[in-house]
Amino acid sequence: MALHAYVDESYDSNFYFIAAAIAPEEVWDDVDSDLEAIRRRTADEHPTPRDAEFHGYELMGGRGDWKALRGKHREAAGIYRACLLAAKDRGVTFILRGVDVHRLNARYRYPDQPHTVVLSHLLERVNEFARYVYPHETENNKVLVVADEIATQKDDLAQFEAYQERGTNGYRSSKLERIAAPIYFESSREMSGLQVADLAAYLHRRRSTVEERTAAGRAAQARLCAVLDACTRHHHTWVP
Repeated sequence: MALHAYVDESYDSNFYFIAAAIAPEEVWDDVDSDLEAIRRRTADEHPTPRDAEFHGYELMGGRGDWKALRGKHREAAGIYRACLLAAKDRGVTFILRGVDVHRLNARYRYPDQPHTVVLSHLLERVNEFARYVYPHETENNKVLVVADEIATQKDDLAQFEAYQERGTNGYRSSKLERIAAPIYFESSREMSGLQVADLAAYLHRRRSTVEERTAAGRAAQARLCAVLDACTRHHHTWVP
């Protein structure tokens, strides 16, 4: 069973994070059904669109498709947790990487873009995870990586090709031989796997960079993070 890794980012001016949500292709069909059931149930209980996209920032902030939940923090957190539980119960594995942007820029005279740095670190770990799941390499057990559409995706494709020819930078250099070429870019609205990755990336950034001001907010975040941590294989934020 080929692994599919869905990749999405969350960032602010200080930190840049990327999450990978990984599972066999068949598992993602089940996750898609689970998220569709959550959409239907939520639309019945609140005036949310039946095709609403699960997007961490909008869901927790009551924006976009989730504007009907503005101010309803407990309900929003419950929907968020239901999505994470669906991923966990189906066997999705998360890998989370980040970088301290200020330290990156301070250490290097001509630093790479934070996105480039974090994506290379993430792909190294995805490659290692594929080797762990399938110790014997074949063409049928490489990881298919699907990322959210971004403005720099042509650069990402070129960089990935260079990695497979010469290796990634740094002390964990890898030619990413367990990742199938090319990386694909899709709209997150159409892909449940990308929405799951977004939920993981946003939550991880939020807990890493923002101190919740209320006891209720801290408790809600702790409940969400407990689910995420239960199915996270690796997480690290590089501080250069």
